[in-house]
This record gives sequence, structure tokens and C-alpha cells, in this order.
Amino acid sequence: MRHPRRRPLHSGRLIEGKPARTISDISLDELFRPGMVLDVRRWVKPGAAIPIEGLQAAIEATGREIQDGDAVLIRTGQERYTMADAEYYNYPGMTGDGTRFLTSLGASILGTDALAWDRPFPVMRRAFEETGDPAQIWDGHFAIRDKEAFIVQQLTNLAALPPTGFTVGFFPLKLPRTSAAPARVVAFLGD
Repeated sequence: MRHPRRRPLHSGRLIEGKPARTISDISLDELFRPGMVLDVRRWVKPGAAIPIEGLQAAIEATGREIQDGDAVLIRTGQERYTMADAEYYNYPGMTGDGTRFLTSLGASILGTDALAWDRPFPVMRRAFEETGDPAQIWDGHFAIRDKEAFIVQQLTNLAALPPTGFTVGFFPLKLPRTSAAPARVVAFLGD
């Protein structure tokens, strides 16, 4: 009898040393969180890693620290491009170190307005070819193996949100045994 090949979950089979959860394992209360927008536009360059110094400065600009369970949304400025623009695909992205920095402060949901969380694939490939280090590939995603967080990409309308003082809900399709799903993301502003 053939055994079907098991695919690893989005960032690996183990998260924090425990079996990784699937979309259908995550409760909605985990996906309805206080939100923060980190505006990093001043510190980013197309195709480059978002520097931790820029993340720190953007946190300070919000007027509060990241709290346990916060949804931290990264505004890179990619909202000015559409899929028809070449610049859309050469976005600033996160590294493993940047991801671990945010999760170590308590972020449980990580979002970006960019096409993807990690640096663009050609940038990661070049880093791998230059260093021979396979950890250069998808290092932002793999960093959540150390501390669980949910990654959400291609967010829109971050410019319409205040830096803090809102709640954000992430409503993914509840697909069984999957590692990712399309989601409707809605911010709820106070009066």
C-alpha cells in the first residue's frame, strides 16, 4: 500500500516544539485582536529586508509598546502599487530576525501590505547563493517555528487606520487540515 505524502504545514510540522496547528484548529477569538500599524515607509527599500531599527522606531512612534497578543500590521507603502506594476513584486520584506523581534515583544498576528511576508524570492535566492546558507530562504516564515504567530499578507487600507486604538478581526476560510487560507480582514475603530 502506498502511503500518501504528508505535506508540512505552512512554516513546518512543529511550532514551539509542538505539532503545528491548522487553520481549522485556530479559534476566532485568537484572530480578533488589538491592532497596531507600524509605518516603516521611511526605513525600507524595495527588495530589501525591513530593518529592526525601523521596526523599533515605528513602535516608538505609535506611543505604546507591543502587548501580548497584539496584531502588528506593517505598512511598507506597497499600497501605492497594483499587480500590474513591476514595483508590486519588488517589495520590502521581513527576515527571521525581524520576525523573532516582533514575536518576542508579544505579537501573535503579523501582517503586511506587501505581496508576501518574507523578502522577494529572487532576493532570498541571491542571499542563499552568496552565503550557501539555506536559512536565507523563507526565514521570516520559518521564524514562527520558535514562537507561534499567524502571518497575513497583502493587507489593504492600512493608511486609513490610526497607529493604535483599534481591534482587528481576521476571518479565514475554515479549511480543514490546511496551513493557509484566504481571509477577510476587518478593523473595528472606537467611537
